[in-house]
Amino acid sequence: MDSKELVRYALQIQKLKVDRSHGSIMTLLGDLDRAPVTAEQLETTDIVTVLYRLLKTSSDRSVKTTVRSLLSKWKREYKKAVPSAEEGEDSAQTCDIKDDAPSTADCVSASTVRSKCVQLLLAALQPEPPDGAKAAELAGAVEQHVHRLHTHNQAKYKACVRSKVANLRNPKSGHLRRGLLSGALSADAFARMSAEEMASAELRQLREEYSSRGVSERQLPQAVEGTPTRKIRCKRCGRSECTVTHVSRGALFLPAWVRRGGPDEDAMTFVTCSGCGQQWYHSGWECL
Repeated sequence: MDSKELVRYALQIQKLKVDRSHGSIMTLLGDLDRAPVTAEQLETTDIVTVLYRLLKTSSDRSVKTTVRSLLSKWKREYKKAVPSAEEGEDSAQTCDIKDDAPSTADCVSASTVRSKCVQLLLAALQPEPPDGAKAAELAGAVEQHVHRLHTHNQAKYKACVRSKVANLRNPKSGHLRRGLLSGALSADAFARMSAEEMASAELRQLREEYSSRGVSERQLPQAVEGTPTRKIRCKRCGRSECTVTHVSRGALFLPAWVRRGGPDEDAMTFVTCSGCGQQWYHSGWECL
């Protein structure tokens, strides 16, 4: 049994637990008992945590007995495959196999969050009946990749999942859902996408327009050559070698609310001293 099948089994067990379908759960547990499960799969999937919660919450004695037997079996096999587990080394899932109650409780709490995130991703994918199983695999795969990216920062992990769910639910971002379900977009690539990369084509175009418009409004004009004159004396250095320049305020890329209405009021004249570089504008030739 591969990891994708284990994820699907975990999701099915969670759903059947809510519906109290004990007979169907027993069937799935029998399949799990007969299937070979590796230590790596126990660490990288939520199957152990799902069974542990089932053991604690189920009211059916047969289910609890079967789950307890299966967990004990996996515990023995895990210790054979990973001897260091007996020395106290812990991972995201191995703590559920051990008998250390505090660490088990912590892992169950963390895994509950992960399971909830998988459910949110699955709901956001909105699978049709034929695509239900595939969507469940995708939701589990996306969550695992996001968890690997933010293993040591739960806040970033939750924020990343919320961003993925919001974009999948956005009607204008249907390309993400279609890409995932069709296989054109891999779960790994989707997990690594930034908010800008997940945006729809329309939103990306708007961002580009706002960005270019913002640059234009703040961009300084190229140097404008003025008319030389010796009829104005510089207040700073006393020299009379100056240039007079007449430009439109619009050429300075000023915001619209700063610009004047009429062409005369829109114009600006300033004088530059060729000696020291001092400048004045035309309102009384005051120093800038």
